[in-house]
Amino acid sequence: MIQARLDLEPKDAVAFFSGKGEQLAWDYTEVWGESNVHAYTVAKATSLELLRTIRAETAKAVGPGQTFEQFKKTLRPRLEAMGWWGKQEVLDIDTGEITQAQLGSVRRLRTIYQTNVQTAYMAGRYKRYVSNAVDRPYWRYVAIMDGRTRPAHAALNGKVFRWDDPIWKVIWPPNGWGCRCRVVALTQAEFDALGLPLDDGTDMIFESEVPINRDGDLVTVKGVRYTDSSGKQHVFRPDPGWDYNPGEAWARFDPAGFKSEVIEAKAITPPAPGGGIKAVDGQKTWKDRDRPDLKSPDVRRLPAPQLLPEAPDRDIAAAMLRQALIPDGGQMRVIQTPVEQVVIRDEWLPHMVEKRADARERYANYVLATLENPFEVWLTTYDDGSYRKRYIGVFSGPKDLLVVLRENRDGSLWWEVYNMMQRDSKGLNKLREGKLLYGVE
Repeated sequence: MIQARLDLEPKDAVAFFSGKGEQLAWDYTEVWGESNVHAYTVAKATSLELLRTIRAETAKAVGPGQTFEQFKKTLRPRLEAMGWWGKQEVLDIDTGEITQAQLGSVRRLRTIYQTNVQTAYMAGRYKRYVSNAVDRPYWRYVAIMDGRTRPAHAALNGKVFRWDDPIWKVIWPPNGWGCRCRVVALTQAEFDALGLPLDDGTDMIFESEVPINRDGDLVTVKGVRYTDSSGKQHVFRPDPGWDYNPGEAWARFDPAGFKSEVIEAKAITPPAPGGGIKAVDGQKTWKDRDRPDLKSPDVRRLPAPQLLPEAPDRDIAAAMLRQALIPDGGQMRVIQTPVEQVVIRDEWLPHMVEKRADARERYANYVLATLENPFEVWLTTYDDGSYRKRYIGVFSGPKDLLVVLRENRDGSLWWEVYNMMQRDSKGLNKLREGKLLYGVE
């Protein structure tokens, strides 16, 4: 068992954890799903000093190895001294309101410990398994079969899929809060000796909407439906925000080409769409640049394009974006802006409409107008050391548009669109900060 534990703490797990940026977030849904691959966050950690204190101890658990009791013994008194313990009235960093919130607790420390250690180990394990897939092409799902294991996780125990089966994009552990499941890789001889069937998960994957809070807000979660050897139907659905493979998501992003033109910062892995990173305080704003207030009637406004209807679900919303932005059915489209050429990629479109309450697909026709005829373009630095380009579009209608670009993940000179959001002029004023790259006089 000692040898097995040592095997679980490879350099890959450490690299996965240490490559993350840092993001302040009030709620865990702000740094959602794959965004956690690229950002270390603790909900309601209200300062970078506090976040980095927790991260330093978490790094010891992922790296040199630390039991939860050691983690708790070291970290709890430090958090109590910093005032981050128990229920308190605190400032919501998103709304600016004072609210009652549960801060540090033994239960929260256990969640932080388990989530980060398990995710890092499983991401590292995925990388090693893929590199050895020729010799060990069969992957077996293994649940801890005790009284604490959820029945849906236990039902998957022992099922075998090929290493390249798409089901691993959904069920690669961890699959929720406190999930202790893992995967083992088998040679042909080991698989034959077990006498188990080889399943094919290609047609098992489905999506459904589930609530994530008391207000009933819905998010789309992937799951799998399958039939066991006795003919019984099963549904396995990871917890909301856990229906992805951290190792596979980590491998898709190359931090080597990421660099800052605004502040000095070490290379980091850029966060995926939907993250909750915040702009660095103290950057110059439109007022410092002597730029006009967007609420002014003298501001040059573009004619408002046709506003589309709200889609009934995310799939239709993404299809509406594709029709408006990549109508030829390709995988990408290059747009010439006054600053540069940028790329719209098909793969990001579902992420842009993930938050269904915003119904961003309605503003699909505004995107091209904003890119081709922006009122301003800003290069804005974020508190994890990364930066984004903000294209500001102002229109004659009730809403203006912000289109956000990030550096292309292959390290080339391309920039790609990865998010958009509609705002009124007052709201958009707050986002005009950083280095002004372009502005209409």
